[in-house]
Amino acid sequence: MNLLNRYFAPFAALLILSAVHFGEVEPKQRNLAWGVLIVSAVVNWWLSKNTYRFIGWANRLRTLQIWLTFVWTVPLFYLLHGFWGPMWLLFVMAPVTAALYGTVWSTLGMGLVSSSTMLGIYWLHGVEGEVWWGQIGTQAVFIIVMALFTFLLSQTALKLRDMSR
Repeated sequence: MNLLNRYFAPFAALLILSAVHFGEVEPKQRNLAWGVLIVSAVVNWWLSKNTYRFIGWANRLRTLQIWLTFVWTVPLFYLLHGFWGPMWLLFVMAPVTAALYGTVWSTLGMGLVSSSTMLGIYWLHGVEGEVWWGQIGTQAVFIIVMALFTFLLSQTALKLRDMSR
């Protein structure tokens, strides 16, 4: 989970800060986004700090953190995607994290859940037109492909590590 906190959390914060600063977000949505960001940061910090304290629960805590990453993404994307186009990249975080710690099936499952949720939110917001759906569909496929790529890359690294022993 250190990889999540070291790379993805700052990237998510950058996306959110950019959306709030450049996107002219309305005060209510901005405050809700700040609230979700703060709660997610505190929960992720606590889980990372205590994962090895509860070593018997380490796998469950990792799974919980992966799902919580997805849960934080949904309201943040819902609130801010209309103000900042790159917000869809938040949906890459949970599947890639699942790829680092899970199986190929959990990675694929999280990728499908994330992509489907993103598509559903776009649909709820009334996105229309072939060009928009083409772009959104490409984003959805990217989320899955990136997760599977990361999974295979992590598996290759593990195999190379094991071969060098």
